[in-house]
Amino acid sequence: MKKLFVLLMILALCLGAAPALADSAQTVTVTGTSTVTITPDMATFTVGVSTQDMLVTTAQTANAEAMQQVLDSLKTAGVAAEDLQTDNYSINPVYDYQGDNYEQVLKGYSVTNTVQVTVRDLDQLPSLLDAAVAAGANETYGVTFSSSQYAQAYEQALQGAVQAAIRKAGLMAQAMDLTAGTVLSLSEINDYYTYSALSSSKAYVNDAGVATPIENGALSVTANVTAVVEMK
Repeated sequence: MKKLFVLLMILALCLGAAPALADSAQTVTVTGTSTVTITPDMATFTVGVSTQDMLVTTAQTANAEAMQQVLDSLKTAGVAAEDLQTDNYSINPVYDYQGDNYEQVLKGYSVTNTVQVTVRDLDQLPSLLDAAVAAGANETYGVTFSSSQYAQAYEQALQGAVQAAIRKAGLMAQAMDLTAGTVLSLSEINDYYTYSALSSSKAYVNDAGVATPIENGALSVTANVTAVVEMK
């Protein structure tokens, strides 16, 4: 009876060790990165009006009138209504600090209204910026470029990242006199599109009447993956 018990214990230990031996197979974890460069074909910019007056209602009225002129100028220049979206509307008190004690004194109220403009024809971008400023806009923010081809570019980058990871695993295996085998797991490090402008762009107002120069540059779309590869 005692011998039977010992045999059963040995058998149990052997069976339990089998998965452990399988799990001890050599693996390597690698990352792969790939970047695809595309040309932007769309842009957005923010423009608006800021007004100030001692009476908040007066500041509001002046702001509404000026902002309407800006919107009308953009629509006249060809911007569709669905490409105009209010980005911010705020009313804030404006204070002055006087005397040795820096006493807070109310100077009035500031009203700001800005709109985000989507530009689908980049050739129109300089003229749209100039038209908004000429109509009374005194608040402008940077231009952001994008592309309608970003999804296709990301898919291409993702394929390249997988290939880069597998190639890296093969090189590491070769250095250890091994062979890269099955890809045991594969995961995307980021599940969003990453854009970075390869050349900076800046919009500014030229009082001399010269069209605002804009450089579209290029966009890079990057994908990253992590792979666990068997070594044999």
